[in-house]
Amino acid sequence: MSAAAPALVKERRGTLAMRLADPAATLAYVSLFFGLLLVLFPVSFPRIIIANWQSARLTPLMILFTVSVNLGLYLAVAHQRSAKPGILAAACLGSLPVFLLAALNFVLQATIAHTFAGSSPNASLLVDEEILAHTYFAMIAAIFFPFLMIRLAQQFQS
Repeated sequence: MSAAAPALVKERRGTLAMRLADPAATLAYVSLFFGLLLVLFPVSFPRIIIANWQSARLTPLMILFTVSVNLGLYLAVAHQRSAKPGILAAACLGSLPVFLLAALNFVLQATIAHTFAGSSPNASLLVDEEILAHTYFAMIAAIFFPFLMIRLAQQFQS
């Protein structure tokens, strides 16, 4: 028998194995971009973040941003390594940032309530700083945490 024609043979691609170094460059770019926005717009950028938090748009915007970044990064790594993206990993990348950001939002609410409960004369300024710090750290955590969980799951799988 003759061999199958190369155009008819299906290419076998393995499942994508994630490394924790994969989201590192993305986290560096997000940190750099956030820092540059703070340096270039020291008054207006924090004001935009606080205004979005006060109008309850900050958490949905952060969820949309982090899920988009995670899925884009996952698909880019899969394409770069010519591997097949797994459905469970994609579901993890889509759901974990939502749950994490929702939980961190409750932590922020508790922190703000604690700040206002204290007798600080400039509690409003402290709250603004807490919202700004929460935004940065929550975005970094929401980008990195799903990849950490995928990597841990892959360790237990093999």
